[in-house]
Amino acid sequence: MDNDEFALKLLEAFATEAGEHLAAITGGVIELEKTPAGDRLKELIETTFRAAHSLKGAAHAVNRADVEAVCQALEGVFSVWKRRPRTVSAEECDVLNVAIDVVSRQLKDPAYSESPQSRQESRDIILKLRAVESGQMPRADVATRPSAPAAAPPPPVPAAAQHEPAETEKAAFAETVRVPVAKMNSLLRKAEGMIGVKLATRRYAAELQSVGALVDTWRAEWNKTRDPAGTKNGRTMENGMALASFIEWNRDFMQDFEDRLAVLAKNVRADERGVSSAVDDLLAEAKDLLLLPFAALLDFFPKQVRDLSREEGKEIDLMLQGREVEIDKRILEEMKDALIHLVRNAIDHGCEKPDARAAQGKPPKSTLTIAVARRDGNRIAIEVSDDGAGIDVEKVKASALRHGEITETEAAQMTREAALALIFQSGVTTSAIITDLSGRGLGMAIVREKVERLGGQISIYSEPGMGTIFRMLLPVTLATFQGIVVTAATQTFVIPTSGIEQIARVKRAAIRSVENRPTVILNDRVVSLAALADVLELPPTPTQQDSPMVEIIVLGTGEKRIAFVVDEVVNEQEVLVKPLTRPLVRVRNVSSAAVLGAGTPVLILNVADLLKSAAKFAGSTRLAANAADKEKAPKKRVLVADDSVTSRMLLKNILEAAGYVVTTAVDGVEAFGALQREKFDLLVTDGEMPRMDGFVLTGKVRADRKLADLPVIIVTALGSTEDRDRGIEAGANAYIVKSTFDQNNLIDIMRKLIA
Repeated sequence: MDNDEFALKLLEAFATEAGEHLAAITGGVIELEKTPAGDRLKELIETTFRAAHSLKGAAHAVNRADVEAVCQALEGVFSVWKRRPRTVSAEECDVLNVAIDVVSRQLKDPAYSESPQSRQESRDIILKLRAVESGQMPRADVATRPSAPAAAPPPPVPAAAQHEPAETEKAAFAETVRVPVAKMNSLLRKAEGMIGVKLATRRYAAELQSVGALVDTWRAEWNKTRDPAGTKNGRTMENGMALASFIEWNRDFMQDFEDRLAVLAKNVRADERGVSSAVDDLLAEAKDLLLLPFAALLDFFPKQVRDLSREEGKEIDLMLQGREVEIDKRILEEMKDALIHLVRNAIDHGCEKPDARAAQGKPPKSTLTIAVARRDGNRIAIEVSDDGAGIDVEKVKASALRHGEITETEAAQMTREAALALIFQSGVTTSAIITDLSGRGLGMAIVREKVERLGGQISIYSEPGMGTIFRMLLPVTLATFQGIVVTAATQTFVIPTSGIEQIARVKRAAIRSVENRPTVILNDRVVSLAALADVLELPPTPTQQDSPMVEIIVLGTGEKRIAFVVDEVVNEQEVLVKPLTRPLVRVRNVSSAAVLGAGTPVLILNVADLLKSAAKFAGSTRLAANAADKEKAPKKRVLVADDSVTSRMLLKNILEAAGYVVTTAVDGVEAFGALQREKFDLLVTDGEMPRMDGFVLTGKVRADRKLADLPVIIVTALGSTEDRDRGIEAGANAYIVKSTFDQNNLIDIMRKLIA
């Protein structure tokens, strides 16, 4: 290969190696903080020192001086501790963790490493590492781990990624995987066995060609019989003799033809069994190559839990179980975001602060557990549990009522299990305030969507004061699954069997309208009905409309069941999944594609999407009317209070572009006066202002009987836990830190508060 190709290969190898070394350093630092003096401490310092040294050497080999410089400083710290082992303080670990974050950003984006911001970031952390190395680091010099350099906040998150975890929290799954030599040798033997299949196929092709030649011979003889003298006139003696001769010849020919076909069929049947077995074995071993141990994902969480718990002022022990369990690398990548949401949710909502736990007679430290186990051969069970406060179902129901997910009657009759399931609805949350960590009611909806998209299931169990458990059941691999093949509007689709509750045929006359929705009675229950062709926005066929019987497939479980009318239920079969590629990675109602046995390409439908689309389709006319009403409704009025003219102008422009009528105030006193004189739908206030700050202003709004229900959003540079707590206590509905400000995020929150 040329120099450019070699350099590219070298960088790819470095990316994989660097990820492994960084993971080793991260795990070592997390354990160092919890390990007292002794042999284990010496061992940890030694292994972490070697990982830092190896990463420094690898960075030097590919001319990554930025990474090399920080690793050199890290190596210096561990070198001193190696000579004089001692217990490592939390403050020192804070510095080491910031250094890890710096290296992680450098590795993730080499172009960013060349920026002035990155260079300053490196210089700052190297100075702090040298202070740790010398043992002269002032304690006040170390703050809680910053998520980005304070001097220059990171750019806003794009609108499409608002509801995903921060980029620094995502796993660096490499596009290559390391495979044991034993697996590769076994796969090679299986592949070599396919040479026999190739030779057999070639032999069968030759034999079929000879059979085709026999057919040509037979046709030539038959043509001679039809016109023996080369004329086409009437019947002659010659014609009769030729026919008798042909019949005699044909008897022997057909016997030989049948014998050859019988031998060919016998050989094909015998080889088919061997080929099926060989292909199944080869496919199974190829799937194994994509299996990764859960450690590749779980090893990310100790540092995340450590950092978030310190930011929240909580003490949390993380327990990891099942690191050795293997699962498809693609599922591991998809589940990363879902597990991040669950862990963040447990830290923010579940785990209490030490003093609150002590008041309940609990140990000061919460326990957060991620457990993975293999189930019934081809399934993986994942549990994320905590021993915290549990979920308040009354708060869940109240939030669902506010968002129109349930009615008052439904809330009163709802079981605890059904109420807990409401947290998976978008917008439903038990949080009293929206923060950077949680409170938007989106995390659990994203988790369910991820799990269901992978063909899995999720359930929740919670007891007040005892904690919460999220249980997920997922396939080991995405390669094949059982599906029902159906047709709708002359097109063929596959629906995963795991999402189907029932398949039935009902009389078209049995379809009834309930509250302007078509329904059918199944097992003594009324089930909403929707045509699959309509939900997929396909034109209905005449046979679909005129047939006296309709075939239906019931998707979902419990209260979320919906019956879909299809043209035909063809069969159930195993299908080979073909993942969609860009730009079709996420298509509504579609999860992936497949090729059926006859070579027909089909789409695999997304059950969760179908249930949502069916609900929207049923109410499309009503929604259109509502939209028309909203166009006629007066615009919402917003008051913006901020002492910075730049911030006021920015917020005013953003909100007016979004369709709001905006009035501004220079401080809390002016803002409160405006609220007394005029009617506003929402208040957006800065935290720090002269005369009256945003916290005091919010408190005065809540204390005023006429203004008590006015939604308030605090947008401020104050990002500490104490400041967030002040915002909650003052009565703010949302709290946004300016360093992570994104205008689309603000607009989304406002629409939730003043829909």
